[in-house]
Amino acid sequence: MTELRALIAARPSLLLDFDGPVCSVFAGLSSRRVAERLGAAMGVALPAHLSATSDPFDLLDYAAQLSDDVAVSTEQELTRLEVEAVEVATPTPHAHDVIRDGAARRGGSVAIVSNNSIAAIDAYLRRHGLRTHVAGIYARTSAATALKPNPHLLHTALTGLRTEATAATFTGDSATDLQAANSAAIPAIAYANKPGKVERFAPYAPAATITSMSALLDAVHGQVVSQ
Repeated sequence: MTELRALIAARPSLLLDFDGPVCSVFAGLSSRRVAERLGAAMGVALPAHLSATSDPFDLLDYAAQLSDDVAVSTEQELTRLEVEAVEVATPTPHAHDVIRDGAARRGGSVAIVSNNSIAAIDAYLRRHGLRTHVAGIYARTSAATALKPNPHLLHTALTGLRTEATAATFTGDSATDLQAANSAAIPAIAYANKPGKVERFAPYAPAATITSMSALLDAVHGQVVSQ
């Protein structure tokens, strides 16, 4: 993908979403189990659709509608569960090399921008010997953090890295990632890691779409690859 190679070569700041592009957070401790435990910890009656959800962030959103206290306690419990989950998370193939080699490029930097908690991301990176290769973690710190699709975390990353949107790309695997990138005027690299995602992401006009992180690694290395 010559376009991806050129994009990465021209933009030294490599911003990565965490769950998906770096690892599968809930591969060991399933998202359904996390949602069940989170819902039980909330101590409130849940609507039927939330009782059956496999997305812990659905519960975090609901907690925010109930009260500040419930939102804070729910976010803290989700952070605890995420930290537990990353202990058995499955690394995404080639992602660790993307981080190491992306950071090693002349003038290059790698940062994580995620709706997951900073505590969980930091724990994962340290567990895998990657923390020193990551210039910053821009992620959830509290129940009040504005999460993607809001571009707040991407703007915070640019400020923290002392760089501009014109020097960065953002790789994500969800529609909310692409929406946030578009709002922040950062070219999005859509990681279509499941069937149907290529078509689902097309309306967001990503700068590039990949189906394996090996494509991003090859671009970091400056190699021309075909998909």
